[in-house]
Amino acid sequence: MVKVVAERRDARGSAAARRLRRAGKVPGIVYGAGLTEPVAVTLDRHGFLTALGQHAVVGQLLDIEIDGEVRTVKLQAVVRHPVRRELSHLDFLAVGASETVEVQVPLEAGEGVRLVVGLVAVSGTPTSVPSSIHVGADLLADGSVTAGALPLPAGVSLVEAPETVVATVEEA
Repeated sequence: MVKVVAERRDARGSAAARRLRRAGKVPGIVYGAGLTEPVAVTLDRHGFLTALGQHAVVGQLLDIEIDGEVRTVKLQAVVRHPVRRELSHLDFLAVGASETVEVQVPLEAGEGVRLVVGLVAVSGTPTSVPSSIHVGADLLADGSVTAGALPLPAGVSLVEAPETVVATVEEA
């Protein structure tokens, strides 16, 4: 699972958020399981995007470290600047270890496979959900791979329609 580092922040409001963004930081909020009240946080923009491979995917599970304490969270919302498309704000939903969550899992293409979709929706506990699903040529049937043919670990179920085509044969 991807791990990001955040710091608690005391400064609130739009002026404080603008100062953070100018300094290369992104304001965020963590709320949910195990928290009595939401925690305002600050993340390094470059570090966050590097950890996620430049794609902040809503519904993705992450580990977030806040002042030395690590929590499993679901990326609930990503707000971007309307023109520059830079990150403006992040919302994280803390999830319990035994709680069933619905998340988007990235697909990885094997040799000879071209992905049609990059993500597939699955549900399971945070510890059972894989960080990615490999789509190999061995899964190809009639030139395509459907979501129902994807190998899922025990305790993880497919939310996506099983007949959804997720990959095809790569053309030479």
